[in-house]
Amino acid sequence: MTEEDLIRGCLKHEHTSQRELYNLYFGKMMSVCIRYAKDQKEAKAILLNGFRNIFNEFKRFLEASGKVKKDHAATSLEEWIKKEIITAAIQQMHNNKKEYFVSSTVSMRDSEKSPNGEISDEQITKFANKQVILNALQGLTSSYRAIYNLHEIDGYSYPEISKLLDISEYTAKDSLSKAKFNLRRNLVRMISKQ
Repeated sequence: MTEEDLIRGCLKHEHTSQRELYNLYFGKMMSVCIRYAKDQKEAKAILLNGFRNIFNEFKRFLEASGKVKKDHAATSLEEWIKKEIITAAIQQMHNNKKEYFVSSTVSMRDSEKSPNGEISDEQITKFANKQVILNALQGLTSSYRAIYNLHEIDGYSYPEISKLLDISEYTAKDSLSKAKFNLRRNLVRMISKQ
């Protein structure tokens, strides 16, 4: 089945097309979900909610791809699906509401930034495999994890993050700085145990 056939089938809510689209993008989108989730269970919930939204609102892909509205930049099917999955991940975070974005005027002390005897960046690079990095990322709070993923991995700008998460740009920048600090601390702790 071609991509055009999949799109036509999903627009008609055909289960065969929906199942094929899900199977085609399951691996890539699960990888995205795992980066945003605290664990495998939450990642699966995000994936299912994301695909439910995708199938219910598939006509939005036509708008995003520029096939209906010529003033929109063209978006590939994979880019659109990824954006919808990220939106589902952010929605999951908002639904949990266990953590809030709080901007702090307290800065990290110099001794916290680079304590004596700390593992170097080179050692982290040498010993941190994908699973260690993923575990360190999942060890962040959901708000730090979301901002880190949005900015550092998925390429969202601070204004886009601000709008998506309903926070100020300053809070987004401050939270990213803290996310990087905590991610590094998590990596150091995990590598030290090896």
